[in-house]
Amino acid sequence: MQMDYINRIFNLDGKKAIVTGGNSGIGMGIATSLASLGADVAILGRDQATLDEVEAKLRGLGTNSKAYRVDVSSKQEIDVFFDQYYKENGMKLDILVSNAGISVGKRALDTTEEEVDRLFNTNYKGALFCCQRAAEAMKEQMSGNIIIVTSVNALYPLPPQSTYTSTKSALEVLMQCLAVDLAKYGIRVNTLAPGAVKTNLGRDMPPRPAPPDPPPDADGNRRPRIPLGRVGLPEDMGDAVACLVSDAFRYMTGSTVLVDGGLKLRNV
Repeated sequence: MQMDYINRIFNLDGKKAIVTGGNSGIGMGIATSLASLGADVAILGRDQATLDEVEAKLRGLGTNSKAYRVDVSSKQEIDVFFDQYYKENGMKLDILVSNAGISVGKRALDTTEEEVDRLFNTNYKGALFCCQRAAEAMKEQMSGNIIIVTSVNALYPLPPQSTYTSTKSALEVLMQCLAVDLAKYGIRVNTLAPGAVKTNLGRDMPPRPAPPDPPPDADGNRRPRIPLGRVGLPEDMGDAVACLVSDAFRYMTGSTVLVDGGLKLRNV
């Protein structure tokens, strides 16, 4: 195998990337993978302590990465950030990963208006307005990659997280619309749909009793909830995104990449 070819096709040296929610969980895993391949990553988040910590980690990989305190549920804060980012970097942006998201563990009939507004403001509107601003630079340079992080639940709905699932499903459709609109500018748009990943997304969700073990099949064997036998890690998602934005996937747009360890088979 020609390693120079492998190094070239996955190389992100000099690429400029933005990762929302990059200070923890999946976002931190994505930011780390992008930086490990040479990208300068701007991470957005709301907690300054974790922003500082991850910024130091990314800079330790030899990149010119930087953290910004931004609440993506606010269009005003998104606009202030992008104005600052373009002032600092010129109109150059190669990669946007819209990852920031929150969840509420409630069924549809129990969800309040405040919860709906909070989830859609962060999960959907935050992604849409970040994509709009990122597209400004990408259209000018006639190239770019946008990855929107959704969920296995967007494809295989989970009733106990009804509004979260709804926002992620809406993002799948948004991705397809953006892929069509931006293709003529050389911009690829895809989604990453994670399964169960070890993050702190559910820290504000009330605990739920564990579901019963699946029934045995005809041979008496119990089907595993996750066929690969473990919960995903942030770096599992990060490495997948780093591949998606590389030249190895240069002909992919408008697609959903499901990285769930087989969790989608939970009802099989």
